[in-house]
Amino acid sequence: MTPTEVATAARLIKSSKYVVAMTGAGISVESGIPPFRGPDGLWTKHGTPSGNGYQSFLEDPTSWWEREMKRSVEPWVAELRQSVRHARPNPGHNALAEMENAGFVKSLITQNIDGLHSDAGTENIVEIHGSRRFLRCVECENRTPRPELFATKPAPPCEICGGPVKYDSVLFGEPIPPKVLESARAETDRADCVLVIGSSSTVRPAGGLPRIAQANGAKLIEINTSDTRLTPACDVVIQAAASTALPALLTELRRRSTYPG
Repeated sequence: MTPTEVATAARLIKSSKYVVAMTGAGISVESGIPPFRGPDGLWTKHGTPSGNGYQSFLEDPTSWWEREMKRSVEPWVAELRQSVRHARPNPGHNALAEMENAGFVKSLITQNIDGLHSDAGTENIVEIHGSRRFLRCVECENRTPRPELFATKPAPPCEICGGPVKYDSVLFGEPIPPKVLESARAETDRADCVLVIGSSSTVRPAGGLPRIAQANGAKLIEINTSDTRLTPACDVVIQAAASTALPALLTELRRRSTYPG
């Protein structure tokens, strides 16, 4: 990360009317939540999960909830839940919340289910893969608060439509809920600048949103510790951890607001 890169990114953000931040697993690594891929990734250690999680729920919700209550979940899920349980927002989460509060960033689309952006104070969030804080009806998409991280009883049928209810977080094989995908796409279409943070940009459909924004004329700023598939297409690349780069970017944005230039 260089001062020039940070200054260039700040200049792009300041000259834009609607900046959208998009975050992936990388922003939460420094909060103690391991990534899924890479040398220390959950799937690297425990193996790639089966792709039929959602189908298993649909076929027998009662048995699915019984497994949850017995903690009969895949090892990577158990490790993820333990890490999420103790995680707290890091300076990157806090800086993004401050950017929203100051008007530099209008909204945030995250692939993370950990709820750390909300904990930090960000308000306009699209949680494209769901949130650990909620339960969701798979038929009408009604969300209700999730009482505890580890289930002690099955979720009752949806109070609105009577449909089966599961965790809000998206299972393997489960489509992104239509209303959520619609919100994410609407924010993407409004963006004239996208800040892509800690994302490999490989998981669809979230990984494709920056390129959609770029096709609409938006500028792309990437913050990541290493190159990604998106890196060559970006207007500015800051190679650094989000917890370092975002506070530096916030400081520069504030400086430019006080002393334009």
